[in-house]
Amino acid sequence: MINPPTYNRQKLLLFLLEYAGGTLNKVDLQKLLFLYLQETGVNYYAFVPYRFGCYSFVAADDLDLLQKRGWLEQNKKELRLRNSIASLPWVKNNSERTVIKDWLKQKTKRGQELVREVYRKYPYYAINSEIKGQLLDKKELAFVNQAGVVISDPNQKSIYTIGYEGLHIEEYINRLIRKDIKLLCDVRQNPLSRKYGFSKRNLAALLPKFGIEYLHLPGLGIESKIRKGLTNSNDVNILFDNYKKNLPERQNELTRIIGEFKKHKRIALTCFERESQNCHRHCISDFLAIHSRITVCHL
Repeated sequence: MINPPTYNRQKLLLFLLEYAGGTLNKVDLQKLLFLYLQETGVNYYAFVPYRFGCYSFVAADDLDLLQKRGWLEQNKKELRLRNSIASLPWVKNNSERTVIKDWLKQKTKRGQELVREVYRKYPYYAINSEIKGQLLDKKELAFVNQAGVVISDPNQKSIYTIGYEGLHIEEYINRLIRKDIKLLCDVRQNPLSRKYGFSKRNLAALLPKFGIEYLHLPGLGIESKIRKGLTNSNDVNILFDNYKKNLPERQNELTRIIGEFKKHKRIALTCFERESQNCHRHCISDFLAIHSRITVCHL
């Protein structure tokens, strides 16, 4: 017997398939998953405005994993449970399954009707849709276009900084979209992460789908072995003081950032820590603000 899925979010995917009859179009699955999370307040996944509306890369990755473990089969367009899961002990003992089953009974729309419902209720997620013109009237499209106006002054030139600590990759990308970021500069020395989406390979692949370029600047990073030796806030302050003193020696990377800023007008520096003051990225942005008179905003 296959072991139960590791996470509740993965069980939710199987429950949706089970109570939808065992088979779902991939677009329908994403839309039903989105609506369920929005309407119940469960925070398993986050979503981005993608080709056909709301989309979760993490959910898609979980579906791939569930396929590898033998729970389902999928092709380009469709998902299918290999076997019914209703009688399995871990399903019977799961209280959320009843909530999902009852909720899904009220959601009879599929295909374009379901997509249209999501676009009307949550127009932001339709801003990048390839099919919104086929599904919405002029008034509804106007709401979508308004949802796409994400910055107060599109002509403002700024360097932003952002950390991904505590964020889903989709929440992270939404913050970049809402600030109209054109280029993300990764200032980690080793851009690896166990969290889905935040390694160099993932960022370089995902961000261009939203019109955002990716640039890794390892010369601005701090060696991990140095960070591992920090034991208190005083150690961190000493590290940042030394980093600031040595920043002029990293002139090639700083010049590259300035050049990219002049080209793109709206760029962001990224690293791990949630708060910019706990991360060396603030040392870089402070240096640029002082020496190049660039406006800096911390997300």
